[in-house]
Amino acid sequence: MLITTVPILFMVVITKQTPVESRINRVAGQVEGIRRMVHAGRSPEDIAQQILAAREALTKVGLHVIKEGMIKTPEFKKKSLIILLEKLFKL
Repeated sequence: MLITTVPILFMVVITKQTPVESRINRVAGQVEGIRRMVHAGRSPEDIAQQILAAREALTKVGLHVIKEGMIKTPEFKKKSLIILLEKLFKL
């Protein structure tokens, strides 16, 4: 009996991104776009507009993480989470 092996050249693993991962990737893309704009010498107004958009997107990431955290956090730990939120958002 002849046994042959075939080497595996690559393996593709497809995983579904969570909403947080999707938002983080969007923010990373925006920041990379800002870097390219600066490198290309774009106007300060255009760059500032993109910075504001990236900051808003990052805020949404934080709010989504907090929302999920509040849902999953046991009642006795929520006070420390609220303190962290106050520090994070300077409430």
